[in-house]
Amino acid sequence: MILVTGGSFQGKRVFVRQYLGEQNADGAVWTEGAEASWEEFMDGRFCRDFQLFVRRVMEGSAGPSFREQKGPAMDQILEQLLEELLAGPKDRVLVTDEIGCGIVPADAFERLYREETGRLCCRIAGEADEVWRVCCGTGIRIK
Repeated sequence: MILVTGGSFQGKRVFVRQYLGEQNADGAVWTEGAEASWEEFMDGRFCRDFQLFVRRVMEGSAGPSFREQKGPAMDQILEQLLEELLAGPKDRVLVTDEIGCGIVPADAFERLYREETGRLCCRIAGEADEVWRVCCGTGIRIK
């Protein structure tokens, strides 16, 4: 897996196209974290807006079928998210915004969302083959 992170609107998707070359990324169908189902995101090869997918899982609008039941706690659901993501396509490119910088939100959910997304990204980075940080359209390999 390749993890690409950076601030909003910093050229992460363009960087992926340039880095992987035309034959691999230009015609790619991107799985959108803001709207994909759990299954679509887990099967996607090019996944963007991971942070929005995590938000939707935490809000209950995306997730495994047992999410609506009085089932596992949120940490178990996020653990399942991580396990299924890592078990998916080995050549997956996962693009996410850095959301941990700046002012700490006053809202408890926003703080939890920010913390959990950061923790997930740290664990994904630990398992990824490559990790890139993109700023102003320029990628810097950090792993």
